[in-house]
Amino acid sequence: MLYLKCTADVQKTIGLHKSQLSPIESSEAPLGCWMVNRFMVERRKAYVFMSESTLVPFILLSGQVPMTPQRLPDMLIEGLVQLLQLRGLPGDAIARAIDPYVEFRYAKNDNRAAMGCMNDLVGRYQSVIDYMGGLARCDLTEIIFKMNNTPQRTIGWAYSWDVAESKLRALCEGTHASELSG
Repeated sequence: MLYLKCTADVQKTIGLHKSQLSPIESSEAPLGCWMVNRFMVERRKAYVFMSESTLVPFILLSGQVPMTPQRLPDMLIEGLVQLLQLRGLPGDAIARAIDPYVEFRYAKNDNRAAMGCMNDLVGRYQSVIDYMGGLARCDLTEIIFKMNNTPQRTIGWAYSWDVAESKLRALCEGTHASELSG
């Protein structure tokens, strides 16, 4: 089950009512629940997605199509698949990583520590994009990789990607560790 924990701003933007929020049950997904926030960068809407258990983040820019409660999970899955492909994971490992996300629900943000990390990420993404010359000049993939290779206090000063890779490696017991390295 995919649980999306959206900020109040995202809930309002996609037209999600509090009555549509579900209580969280345990998830078998290796990357756990996902938190979603939204911010503006050069008059473009950007969505930042972060795995609550690993703190793996990535951003996606919104296009012309309005964001809806049905579209947001698809956007997350497509972005996650792309991130895992760019990190060099084999297709079967990616399929196993996203398989639990066939169904989705929206839930309340109940993890203050992870929310603090998410808010910090928004500021860091905005600063780095600006520092690298704006959207026209920066390499978003490079920025996303840098954010995933930043030590996080909430996970014992480990790198987000290392924590995620460890969970994915456990999921793919038959896959060689070198196939999961990126």
